[in-house]
Formats: sequence, structure tokens, C-alpha cells
Amino acid sequence: MAAKSLEPGSVSIPMEETKRAGGAPPDAAMLTHLKKVENHITEAQRFSHLPQRSAVDLEFTELSYTIREGPCWRRRGFKALLKCLSGKFCSRELIGIMGPSGAGKSTLMNILAGYRETGMKGQILVNGRPRDLRTFRKMSCYIMQDDMLLPHLTTREAMMVSANLKLNENMEVKKELVNEILTALGLQECAHTRTISLSGGQCKRLAIAQELVNNPPVMFFDEPTSGLDSASCFQVVSLMKSLAQGGRTIICTIHQPSAKLFEMFDKLYILSQGQCIYKGTVPYLIPYLKNLGLHCPTYHNPADFIIEVASGEYGDLNPVLFEAVQGGLSMDTHSHLQNPSVYQSLSHPTPLLCVFMQESGYIEKHTFATSTLTQFCILFKRTFITICRDMVICPIMYCSIVYWMTEQPPEAGRYVLFMALSTSTALVAQSLGLLIGAASTSLQVATFVGPVSAIPVLLFSGFFVNFDTIPKYLQWSSYVSYVRYGFEGVILSIYGMNRSELECPGLVCKFQKPEEVLQLLDVEDAKLYVDFIVLGVFFFILRLATYLVLRYKVKSER
Repeated sequence: MAAKSLEPGSVSIPMEETKRAGGAPPDAAMLTHLKKVENHITEAQRFSHLPQRSAVDLEFTELSYTIREGPCWRRRGFKALLKCLSGKFCSRELIGIMGPSGAGKSTLMNILAGYRETGMKGQILVNGRPRDLRTFRKMSCYIMQDDMLLPHLTTREAMMVSANLKLNENMEVKKELVNEILTALGLQECAHTRTISLSGGQCKRLAIAQELVNNPPVMFFDEPTSGLDSASCFQVVSLMKSLAQGGRTIICTIHQPSAKLFEMFDKLYILSQGQCIYKGTVPYLIPYLKNLGLHCPTYHNPADFIIEVASGEYGDLNPVLFEAVQGGLSMDTHSHLQNPSVYQSLSHPTPLLCVFMQESGYIEKHTFATSTLTQFCILFKRTFITICRDMVICPIMYCSIVYWMTEQPPEAGRYVLFMALSTSTALVAQSLGLLIGAASTSLQVATFVGPVSAIPVLLFSGFFVNFDTIPKYLQWSSYVSYVRYGFEGVILSIYGMNRSELECPGLVCKFQKPEEVLQLLDVEDAKLYVDFIVLGVFFFILRLATYLVLRYKVKSER
């Protein structure tokens, strides 16, 4: 079957042309043909600006993972999710972790990626050495099932943010590298399109492109074809295949691929009930099952067949399959030819995403390319761009309608202050909502805590009850109510700053003088700049608390 490639300029070399009778290695004619193919690849396609990395082989032995069942106040024992798993994932291989739902695919990949530690037993080696988790996290990337892209950034802007965060190069080099990656991944045409308008396949390729800027030698993909049509699925898997051929170790979980996609994987690692029932090449899967008395029906997708077997549709065969793997029966002794490196380079399309890897066997040091302050500035700029494009016009329109319909003075200064205070209060409220969402254990809890927490904040803000009427032992509550400072600021911006007397439609007007309004609401001694400062402090503290809560939860889940 001829292998295909997604990128422009790639050449597909049929398998038939690379083999001779009896599986002999390619002859000189094929080597000459390969040389001609490589000459057609331009320097831009070779990614000359990518940082060089050493190849990484990932090996794990006797890997087990258990969790405690039940809530924290009533434990019911332990449950084993993974049991005695061993295997080796090498560079230049596209590895697919398969199995039915609940088999442990994502759990295994999370452990290999370093996102799960507590409850794990066994050993994980990187290039034959014990894995240093901090170093490994810097040399690997994890692309989740749901593409976490900011919807209001363009494709090029998202790529430049990633390049600025991960590379310590001048701006020209970063721009050239971004252009190279966008061209190779077929995203150049949508470079100025916001990510919210991209298709599912384009979003997945953009998520991959963002991770490619610092050239990670190990890439993890969680269900990369989920939610995509057949054409997009083929594009994504072809891209992962090309990435693997460039020298990377590509590991992905995949549920039930089509036969066309299934044949593109180099190695399979199939799980059932937390145990490995097959590890080896794709072509050897059917003969392996046949040796165990399991015959795949003609014209039946082998991927569907092995999932059916693992799900128990042909009986409980997992113990038999597990013992066969333990005995080494799943290893394909005929999967390598006399010169495997030459054959591998010829039997697949020439990779455009070359890495120029050095020989594996050591682990290079990976450090952060930018300082903490630089990262903060980059992310702050990204957030500012997103906020400006995220319909900020709606609160401005609302506040404008309220300001003019209540017949406030047509003064630009007062209007700007009113808008600024209203926006600041809204940002603080949003920050409190983020903190509640981060600290809550579930969506239902957050939905309950949010409105409940808003009651005291509004009650002691001075809007419903004057500060003088609040009992002495509760007056401290008004100082921790962010709504109080927003309310004070709005009142001062409208009725303060030497405003002229209000128009009185009748003979007697109770609040014709603005000072009387300020005295009634007990804000005559308040300072406008203090309200802005306090709201800013609230915003900073709540955002910092949200970050610390999320950081704690991520660490505790590991």
C-alpha cells in the first residue's frame, strides 16, 4: 500500500518498489531515487531554524497504577487501573495506544507524560536512564483532545505567542520559523484567520504547530482524531507520521481508527482492563491473533476486530492474550530487514519536518528560553489583545445607555470615569467567579457557591444599607466588599468633582445639591483614586489566588 503525505512537496514511494522477493533490502537504484527526492526538498522545508534536539526513546517496565476509591471521608480501598505494563517506544515511530473505553489508554499516556505520579509503581527510562521528571516535561509536549486555542487570536498571532514564549531568538528568526511551520502544515492560507473560524482539522494542526516551535523530541496526543471527519483524520495522522519520520517519538491514544488510518501506525500498544494484550507492529497483529485461534473475518477492519476481542465479544480472552504478551508471542521477529534504517527511510514519504537529530543515548539539558518577567509580559499582551476583541463593546454600550438615559452631565471626564469604574468592578467580579470555579469540586458546587457569595458582597456595599446603620461588629464586612468601592467610585464620578446643581422640575427639590446626595449615601469623604487602587488590589489578589489554587490542584492530582 502506498504511503501518502500531507505536506506540499512530499513524495510518496510505493512499498512495492522498496521490496524485492524474499524481503531483500533496496538496491542502488532505489537509493539513487531517494537521493533525487531529497534534492527536491528546499532548505525552508528542512526547518533550518528549528532548535536541534537529540532523539529520545521511552521505556517502561512493570508499570502499575492504583487509585483510592470513594470520597476522601470514606475510602473503600484501592482500584488498579494499570497492571504490570512493560514496553518501549522508540524515536521515528508512530505509536498508537488502543483499547476499549476504560481500558487505561489515557491513564497510561498521562503517566508516561509525567502528569500522574501518586499511585504509580514501576520504572520509566529515558534513553536508558531513569526519567528526571522536570527535565522530561521540558523536552516533551502534550496535545489534548480538546484544542485549547484562544478564539480571538489569529493563526499567526497564536504561533508568534508560542514562539516568543519558547524561543530565545531574534524576531526575524521567529517569524521565518513560524512561516516555515505554517507552510508545511498547510496553514499559511488561514494565517490571518481567527482560530474561532478555523475548521476542526485546522485547529488540530494549529495546536500541533504551536508545540513544534521548540522542536520537542517527544509528543503525546490524546485522541487526536476525535470529532474530525475522515479527510481531516487522515491529514492529522499523516502529519503525525511525518513528525515521527523526522526523528520524534510520537505517542497517541486512538479509540477505533479506520482501516486506512490503522495501517499508518508503526507500533501498537493495545490495552484491555488495564493490561497489555498486544504490543508490536500493525502487519503482525492478524497473524498473532490467528496463532491464538482468533480469525479476523475477511474485509473486516483489524482495528474493529481487536477492540471487539478486548471488549469480550468473543469471550473473556484477556487472560490468554495477557499471558501471550508476557511470553513474548506478540513480538514480530520478521519486522526488521537486514538494513532497517535504509528500509525505513525508503518505505515511507520523505519527511519534511526534519529534526536533524543527533544519536540517542544521552539526555540534553532543556531550560526555559525566556524569563518569568518576559513570559508575564507576553501573556499580558496576549490577554489584552483578546479582551479588546472579545466584544468589549457590549458593556460599553450598556453603560452608555444607562449614563445618558439617567440624564447625567454630558462631560467626557465623568463619562470616562464612570466607564472605567464599571469595567473595573466587572473584572473583579469575573476574577471572583474564576476563583470560585477553580476552588470548587464540581460545576454544581460552583453554581451554588457563586450566587451565595454575592449576597454579603452586595448587602454590605452601601447600596442597600448605609455604612452608619451597619452594626459595629459587621462594619469590617464593608471593607472586603469590592462592590462598595465600585459603588463609591461611580457615585463620586457622577455627583462629585464640583458638579453643578441638579435641575429641579418642581418648586421644592430634596436633592438639588450634589453634596446632599453624597452625604445621604455616606460617601462624601471617599477618594476616587482610593477606589481605583482597591479595585486593582482585589483584581490582583483574586487572580493570584486562582493561580495558586489551580497550581495546587494540578500538583495534588499528580
